[in-house]
Amino acid sequence: MFEFSVACKYLIPRRRQLSVSIISLVSILVISLVVWLIIVFFSVTDGLEKNWIQKLTALTAPIRVTPTPAYYQSYYYQVDSISENSDYLLKTIEEKWQSHSTDPYEADYDQQLPATWPAADLDREGKVKDLVKLAYQAIEQVKGVKKIEANSFEITTSHLDLFLKRKSPLLSSSHLYSTTVFSSLSYAAYLGNFTNQSQLSKTLLPLSAQDFNNFLIGLEWKNHLDEQEKEKILSPHVINPRLQEFFKALQITHLKTAALGVVIPFQFLPKQARFDCWMILKNNKIAQIILVSSAAEEKAFLSQFSGQPKNMEKGKLIIEEQQLFWQKDSSSAMLLHKTVPLLYFSDPQGFEANLVQQSLVQAERVGDLLFEVQIPIQGKFLKGRLPFKNVEIAGFKQLKTEQQKFWLDPLDLAISLPSNKELGDGILLPKSFKDAGILLGDTGSLSYYSPTATTIQEQLIPVYVAGFYDPGIIPIGGKFILANPNVVSLVRSSYQQEDTNSLSNGINVQFEELFKANLVKEQITSFLKAKGVDRYWQVQTYREYDFAKEIMQELQSQKYLFMLIAVVIILVACSNIISMLIILVNDKKYEIGILRAMGATSVSISVIFGVVGTAIGICGSLLGTLLAITTLANIDLLVSFLSALQGHQMFSSNLYGNKLPSELSYEALLFVLFSTILTSLLAGIVPAVKACLVRPSTTLRASGG
Repeated sequence: MFEFSVACKYLIPRRRQLSVSIISLVSILVISLVVWLIIVFFSVTDGLEKNWIQKLTALTAPIRVTPTPAYYQSYYYQVDSISENSDYLLKTIEEKWQSHSTDPYEADYDQQLPATWPAADLDREGKVKDLVKLAYQAIEQVKGVKKIEANSFEITTSHLDLFLKRKSPLLSSSHLYSTTVFSSLSYAAYLGNFTNQSQLSKTLLPLSAQDFNNFLIGLEWKNHLDEQEKEKILSPHVINPRLQEFFKALQITHLKTAALGVVIPFQFLPKQARFDCWMILKNNKIAQIILVSSAAEEKAFLSQFSGQPKNMEKGKLIIEEQQLFWQKDSSSAMLLHKTVPLLYFSDPQGFEANLVQQSLVQAERVGDLLFEVQIPIQGKFLKGRLPFKNVEIAGFKQLKTEQQKFWLDPLDLAISLPSNKELGDGILLPKSFKDAGILLGDTGSLSYYSPTATTIQEQLIPVYVAGFYDPGIIPIGGKFILANPNVVSLVRSSYQQEDTNSLSNGINVQFEELFKANLVKEQITSFLKAKGVDRYWQVQTYREYDFAKEIMQELQSQKYLFMLIAVVIILVACSNIISMLIILVNDKKYEIGILRAMGATSVSISVIFGVVGTAIGICGSLLGTLLAITTLANIDLLVSFLSALQGHQMFSSNLYGNKLPSELSYEALLFVLFSTILTSLLAGIVPAVKACLVRPSTTLRASGG
């Protein structure tokens, strides 16, 4: 079509049309900037919303079915308290689900029902309706959703006490040594039952070398609840199997020196070498020699003591034919006795290490483990076998194993939290504990109060830290501890269940297709209503939870608000097209007149300028999209730059995670492209109408044609 050929001709920059070309270029740049901003903003916000929903549903579920007050006041729930078959104890939803009897009441053996007792809700056959089993049936009959699963949940309160053991370096008048610092953490928290689900693995935090080092050292210690025993270290026949189990799940690749430094065996030293070093003096005699791997590590070593202590001097260690000499400045070398310990300090990356398998078989203590190491010191390498004493894990590789690990990690989510006779039950702690310095393997206890015949006694459940998770935006996330269901049930049973909140017990409905949450809710609600038990249950999607409802509504409101602002910005950006096309119409009046005289219709003239405006919009959109993709791919660099400008972290990790989402939102891309192209097309209407009003005779007469 000739309309497109004419439009392409007008789009090519020309010297005589400098003003039109400049306005066109500005229009393209403005549109591209607007498109870039909108795509980046919507992609990040959509990613954040998905992450928050993912974390929210990982700890809860896309849908929760919880008892209403009518459930707790019903005959079905209350009857357990007066029935011998139920041990006169009220039952949880899980216990009701596992029970073989719907109505445990026996009129011949149990006390007479009180006059004020609620009437039983009977089915057509005259039997008591099993409210819990009907709720599970309602979930099982849901159609159109893949991999739907129901698990009961329990939430209660408890008190967590953790006992911490940490090494700290000290410098005396003659020696560098370490001391064990004991501390504790006491915390009142919510306790929830851990359930294996794919979403939960996405919230688990990766474990660090420091975590595994703390756990490995703690394998030979008893739980702090056994402090009354004189022997705090476990017997060798207990330690060795635990070491074997530990190294089936973890391979140590690098070691580093602990805060105290590691003593280098004399046989590691080469026959000829010179090293820069520090010496610690006692009564003007050398007590220790300090070797560091590099100048950076030397600075880090001195920073532990706020500068150079008075009893330390710098010099050189000279090794010649298995003899050690000390030389300060240009003075003569002093012969050293081989009993003077050589302490080595490595950088955080450490040095290569491989476990000697035979040492693992024979180890009775953690310190009996041997590693083949290659230690770099100032350009030279020392090789040999080093015991696991005063060293720490610097690099590791997690291994797949069919056995239950001591810990949880995102790579291998176990069926249940691990449990160990000496360590206790594993618990999963929120991110705030990790930020406070808690490490994998720290032991402690969960306490609760249980009534006895004469008094109320405090009960302690030994536990240890088996992992960490990110609770996201859940308000109680920083106080929410996950434990195995049997632990939670034991603690919760010590409270009067009829006094607990309805959200402390219920059914989690898990499925991956979160966008079908409303569909699942409708099917469950319809089934319960058809069975006449809908008044006993409340069905909520994740967008209706009390602690998430306002946040979700706020996110949606902000999204709609910015969408409105984005449309306004696009309109303003595309207004430049109108100015450019009006100028173009004025410059091309003569050509328009010729085209009209040759028979071009008003529609053809409108198409020409509409194509010009649309082409500018498309070019700006494509350029903006390319900029947005590049920005999202380097979002971390942009955040680091902006954080450096304002002097503090720009986005809080508690709300936004460790890094911003960088996935392109195709919904935002389609919205922007459609809006921009449509607006650009509409922007050409006014200039097109003006061009159609041009009269050929008047135009040609004015130009002297």
